[in-house]
Amino acid sequence: MAAITTTIGLPVARRRSRRAVDILKHPTVVASALVLATMVFVAIAAPLIAPYDPYEQHLEGRLGPPLWAGGSLTHPFGTDQLGRDVLTRLMYGARVSIAIGVMAVLVSGVLGVAAGVTAGFYGGIVDELLMRLADLRLALPFVLLVISVIAVFGPSFTNLIVILGLTGWVPYAKIVRAEALSMREREFIVAARAVGARNSRLMFRHILPNTVAAAIVIGSLELANIIVVEASLSFLGLGVQAPTPSWGNMLGEARDYLMSNFWLATLPGIAISVTAISVNLIGDWLRDVLDPRIQT
Repeated sequence: MAAITTTIGLPVARRRSRRAVDILKHPTVVASALVLATMVFVAIAAPLIAPYDPYEQHLEGRLGPPLWAGGSLTHPFGTDQLGRDVLTRLMYGARVSIAIGVMAVLVSGVLGVAAGVTAGFYGGIVDELLMRLADLRLALPFVLLVISVIAVFGPSFTNLIVILGLTGWVPYAKIVRAEALSMREREFIVAARAVGARNSRLMFRHILPNTVAAAIVIGSLELANIIVVEASLSFLGLGVQAPTPSWGNMLGEARDYLMSNFWLATLPGIAISVTAISVNLIGDWLRDVLDPRIQT
């Protein structure tokens, strides 16, 4: 066993380490990581670095232009239809949009990985039940399903996290199940079962750790999708409700000012697009780093 670990385990670890270090050779990934780190920092530190209260209204200064369109340094990104500072609301909007994305991904990831490991390890009727449930979920359009559930339970921050989390578990379950099916008959699992290891130990000690890499990659890609879905729902009035700032409801509030004050929609749109693209690029890079089948 020591010889196998030396000849097989270490080269795989070294290849992954080299691919991780090679991030410096991919300027787009470096730029994406910097953008995402900046967004997370702004989201966390918004109460400390935001220049104004996001709910503070000054009707006498409503629809002020941004700095590059003749505005002032007092409101570098301009003001909205109620005189609120757009830069401040973008910062607080990052808190809401990123928090919903991360929490929903955690909920769906935990549920999906648990379902995938269980289905792949036990097989049989358990596998059939869980996978038919997943197929039933896939038969329903994701956004339509989310809108229907929110229409019943009502839009709120908590409801949005729960609904997006409970409806997004299928990709994790499908891929983790395939990983578990391929691993349950491998030599180290057979050997552990032969020496009396219980099913729970086999699942949590041997199979689950080998599915974490796949779950991380799926989660990184799903995070971008959740951020866009949350923005879409908030734009339609089914997500985070005003006056709480989020990128989506900022877009919704700006729809009546597209021709006269385009920056009200352009700035949150850029924030959503840049964040989603950055997360996707990092997810693609993580797939290359964590997938042991990709050779360097």
